This record gives sequence, C-alpha cells and structure tokens, in this order.
Amino acid sequence: MHSLFLAFLSFIRVIIFSLITVFTLSTSLLAESSDSTLSPPRLPAVPHSKKTDSLRAVRQYTTKQVVVTGTRNESLLRDSPIRVEVISSAQLQSTSMVNAADLLKEQTGLLLTTNVRTGIQMMGLSSDYTLILIDGQPMVGRIAGVLELSRISVGNIDRVEIVKGPMSSLYGSDALAGVINIITKRPADGWGGKVYSQYLEKGAAELQLEGGYGSHEVEITGFFNRKSAQPFELKNDSMTVPYSGFTDYTAQTKGLWRVSSEVNLSANGRFFESESRGKFTESFFGQIASNSGSVRQREFSGMVGSEWTHGKARLTAQLYGSNYNERYNFDTTQGSAGRTDDLDRQIWRGYLQYDVFWNLRNRFTFGIEANYDNTSGSRYPDKPFYRTFSVFGQWEGNPTEWISYSLSARYVGNSAYDNPSLSGKKIDSSLLTMLWLSNPKLALNFKITDNFQFRTSVGTGFKIPDFRQLYVQFSNRLSGTGGYDLLGARRLGLDLQPERSTAFDAGISYTFSTEFGNNPLTGIADVRAFRNNLSNLIEYYFVSQDPISNVSIYSYHNLAHVYTQGIEANLRLAFHFSESQLLSVDFGYQYLDANDVEVLDAIDKKEAIYVTGEILTLKNYGGLWLRSRHSGVARVQFDEKELGIRANVRLQYVGRFGDESLDKNGLAIGSPARKVLDHDDEYVHGYSILNFAVSKRFEGENFLSASSIETTIGVNNILNSMNLKSIPSLLGRQFFVNLAVQW
Repeated sequence: MHSLFLAFLSFIRVIIFSLITVFTLSTSLLAESSDSTLSPPRLPAVPHSKKTDSLRAVRQYTTKQVVVTGTRNESLLRDSPIRVEVISSAQLQSTSMVNAADLLKEQTGLLLTTNVRTGIQMMGLSSDYTLILIDGQPMVGRIAGVLELSRISVGNIDRVEIVKGPMSSLYGSDALAGVINIITKRPADGWGGKVYSQYLEKGAAELQLEGGYGSHEVEITGFFNRKSAQPFELKNDSMTVPYSGFTDYTAQTKGLWRVSSEVNLSANGRFFESESRGKFTESFFGQIASNSGSVRQREFSGMVGSEWTHGKARLTAQLYGSNYNERYNFDTTQGSAGRTDDLDRQIWRGYLQYDVFWNLRNRFTFGIEANYDNTSGSRYPDKPFYRTFSVFGQWEGNPTEWISYSLSARYVGNSAYDNPSLSGKKIDSSLLTMLWLSNPKLALNFKITDNFQFRTSVGTGFKIPDFRQLYVQFSNRLSGTGGYDLLGARRLGLDLQPERSTAFDAGISYTFSTEFGNNPLTGIADVRAFRNNLSNLIEYYFVSQDPISNVSIYSYHNLAHVYTQGIEANLRLAFHFSESQLLSVDFGYQYLDANDVEVLDAIDKKEAIYVTGEILTLKNYGGLWLRSRHSGVARVQFDEKELGIRANVRLQYVGRFGDESLDKNGLAIGSPARKVLDHDDEYVHGYSILNFAVSKRFEGENFLSASSIETTIGVNNILNSMNLKSIPSLLGRQFFVNLAVQW
C-alpha cells in the first residue's frame, strides 16, 4: 500500500510538472504566431485535397459534422481517429420519438434491456458498462446498474454521439462498453421558441416548451417538459399486467457568456421529478413483481465552468454537482426496511483539462478529475462513499493528410481500492507496468482514398464495483418474486475485483456515388468487427436459501473470463429524384457471440456436469444470458421538401435470447456453480417492431406569427408484438399524434 501510494504521488507530480511545462512553452511559442483579434482555431487545420462535386452530397455530412465525444475535443467526424456514430437532429425530428430509449433502440448494435429499468446493451455488455452523458456530464440515478432512459425526453436534443468500445482512458470507470453523449440544443441568433405536444396511446401525453436567445456574446436556453400517463392494464397469453400512471417534470437551462475572445463562462442546471402512483409491476430477470403504492424520483444537477484560450492553447475548468433521491412506498413489508425503500446519492466532480495545438498536426490534452460520491438510504444504512482521483492524457496527430491517430491513457485512485487498475498485481518501476496501469488506448484512422476509409483501435477498460455490488442491503417480498434478499459482496465477507477489458475493433467504410435511372444515387457502406476480452466480470448469483425464512439470497461474484465479439454492418442509400424529393434507405445488422470462457474450458475437459450426471456439450451451450445473437434495423424515408411532407417506415428485429429464469437444468459447473444456457425452452422468442410516421410541415404560416408548424401522426409496433412476462416494455400497438409550433 505504501509503495503504491508513493508511486501514485510520483505519477501525479510528473503529470502536474508536465502540465506546467507544456502550458508555459506552448503559450510562449504559440502566442507569437497568434492573432488576438481572431477566434483561436478549435479544429485541426489539416489540409485536404479538393473533392469532386459528384461526392459532395453524400460527403457533406461527414466532412462538416463536428463531434466531441471521441477525443473530448472538437474533431471533424471524417477525421476523428475514434469511430463516432451520430444521431442527427434531422433523424430526431423524423422519428417523432419522445424519449431516449425509443430513439436509441433503432440504432445498430444497441438493444434495450428491461430488467428493473429500461437500459441499453452495447456490444453484448449490459447497461452497467455504458456511460450516459448529458452535455458531457454524467447522469445519476442507476438502479440495479440501469439508468431509466425511457424518462429522458428528446425534445431539446440537438444530436446524440455514440462511441462503442472501452473509453476508460478518457472517461473512467463507467465507460467500459462505451459512451452515449446526449447533446442539447444551442440557440440560433436572436430570440426563438418552440411548443410541442404529443398524445400516445398506452403512453404519456407530453407538453414541451423551449426558448432561447443567441448572439455572439451570449447564449441562453431553457427547456420544460411535462409527461403524464394514466394507469392501464394489458392482457396477453392469459396474463394480466397493470401499469401505473405517472407524472414527470423536467426543466433544464444553460447559458454561455463570451466575456472576451479568450474567455468563456458557462453554466447549466437540470431538474427532474417523477411520481408514479397506483398498481404497477417491475420485471426482475423474468419475475414479475406486483405492487400497489408509489415511487418518487427527484434529481437536481448543475455545472459551472470556464474556458480560457491563448494562442492555440485552451484551459477548461468545470465544477459539477448532482443530488438524486428515490423513494418507494410498498404495500408489502420489505424485510427490515419496512414498507419504504429510499436511496439518496450525491456527486461532486471537479474537472480541469488543458489542450494545445503544438502545431497544425499535433494536439495534446491533459486532464485532472476528482469525484466525491456519497450514498445513503435504507439500502445503504452504513452510508458508503467513494473518493476518486484521476489524471489522463491524450495525443492526437495528423502526420499526413491520409492518417490520423489518438493515443490516450488514464491513471485512477479510488478509496474503495488501492488502485482499480491493479487487480491484485504488484507494482514495480518498469515502463510496461506503468503503461498497463494507465489503461491505454490507441485509435487509428486511415483515409486510403477519397472514398475508402479504415479505422481500428486497441485499448483497455476497467470498471470499479459499484455501491450496489459491494454494499447493497435489499429485500423484495412483492408478489410474483417468490421473495429474495440481495446483499452486496462485502456484506457476506467477500470482495470483488474490478472488471477489466481488453478490446479490439476494426472497420472499413466506403462512400460512393452513381446514377440510378438517370437520378443520382449516393451511399455509405461500413463493416466493423469487434472483440472484448473481459476478466472478473461481475454478475449476480444465487448464494443459498435462508433455512429460517426460506428466502433466496443473492449476491455478486466475479466470473473469471468472458468475451463478446461480433460484426456490425450498415448501408445507407440516398436516391435524389429531384431537388425536392429524396428517398433514403438504411440497413443495419449485428452478429454477436458472447461466452463464458470458464464454461468453454469445462466443456472441452468434459468437466461441465450437472447434478444429474449429464454432461454439457458445446453444441448445446448457448453463451451468456440475455444476449441476442442476431439483431438488425431498417429504415425507409421519403422527403418532399416543396410540400413539406415526410414519411418513414422503421423496423427493428431482435433475435431470441436466453433468460435465466427459464433455466431447466439447474446448476452446472464452476466455483461458484452457475446456471448455463443450454436448452431451447430457456430462450425468449425473438420479435420485430415495425413503426410508421408521416408529417406535414407548414412554412411561414401566419398562425400566432409562427415561422413553421408541423404535425405528425403514426403507429408504433404495428405488428403488435408483446411478451408481458419477459419483455414488459413491449406494450403492443400504439397510435400517436403530435403538433410542433416553431418561432
């Protein structure tokens, strides 16, 4: 411990000394060539050859789109060494989706999980491993590791940036699978506003208000959203499931003041409150829990920050705070907690980042981050806390016009562990050890031709066990669950090792333009392969049966080694019938293979034996639970700009997946023993969701002096797919109508 502490201090001193040295040198050298009357460049000024007009339509988006999530700095999407997928504002408007869960599930490789909450599975990894940001700040309020994405309104979202693969080198523990950054709108010049209203059958009626003012010196925006849903019941397969009514409020404001050409000040605040009352259900790994009572959620968060540029250097400082509270009132006594269950969590985060263009082809970034994370409530009576301190660095380079790269690393100290990167390894002074501890990542982007691009990356990720996995104390006695206790590993005298991942991905994209029936046809095709090797993966497991209460006891344990690997393929086509008519077609497919290596080794050694004496074979083994081997999305949209008409049809397919609650053969192998997916009856059937929407836009109408009015009608889940036991979020067919008035 002492040697680790000394090594950590030495590393911090090196980083701080480097920051001071680089800042002093760069500001003195670069200021000589800077013009203080001009805004300093924030994008890599890498020269590009001239493009032909034939590719301009399809290349316009990728050559001009700016992204920030892949490198924590502004980069052109085409030049970014890290692959960033963008859901644009145009796509947001055309889907008429009103929450983040519905929007994200229509992206290739992103699947909804509905155990306890509605979360996102990315590259075969569950919701615990994906960091969700709003304007670069982390969302809080995870229950069972899941953020409730169905409650995030998309009304004031400008775009969503998605980075798949471990991003721990830049974002820390929660980004082992990737990052989803929800970026809210900035105001146009002058005053502007919008009113939006929607009615959704078997869903929420929603009212959104937006307003803002923009100028060169000041930007101010405000957003208010109210959702309200009435309780209802659904019947399917002789099963009746009640859904509670709820009322949600979201208010958000942010501002930017450009004090001078060198200094910016910014601030934002967010408030969210939700209250559900009545009879409702929750799904916990195939078990339907019924309850009559209420649930209240409340979140306050805010950020203040400043940015100072000098020449080609920039220093960014931020202070972020958040308080999240959740309280359940049950109709059934829940063990020692009684009929109430509450959670309170506070986060304080200080962040300092310095980046500099050493020249037109190299940018360096250094950062320091401190987090204070406190938790209390009936689930955490001893009030556990985390104190985390991180330093990170990144080098972005463009040695030639056709190649760009980024090399990044992060070193972390956490109060619950000596160092989450160590996982029991002994520290020494070798360079290789220091590199391993810093969770490095290397990403490369080769622009081989104007049409052909190749990206690849290799990196490590880590995840510190969260409060729930270490310290939770929760009892569930609701009808339908059979009753169980969930205890953190440390409450049972056990410990968990931090999870680690070594990941590799490689992908190619091809941009083309041709003629189709005398009309221009442009498109982008890309294929990506990925593999994640994870050690110490944490999953819940059955511990024992309480001999007195006959209640099942669950906790968490590390699996020695699992892997997820697969292939993603996307094809986007645009048929230009005329200047005002456009037909766009999108296809996406993911193949996923996810396995427990310990099970595979036991099968190979013929040691995978059930209590009945039966031997598990490779032919019968179905991999990890809750992972679909095949999934895909498709979208066809027609735009008629002159008439202001837009129509689209969207299809999502999710293949069958294993559900541990359907296990037929009991415990099989391992220490501790585990249930294994090995029988056709243990799968939840695959399903398809078909959605349709058509909208009409009226420009320049004189209604209340509005600049535009748009109305949309549509149907979600036309095929009426339902599975109330295993997928309670599938509500069947839903009709909707909305109206938006823009000023």
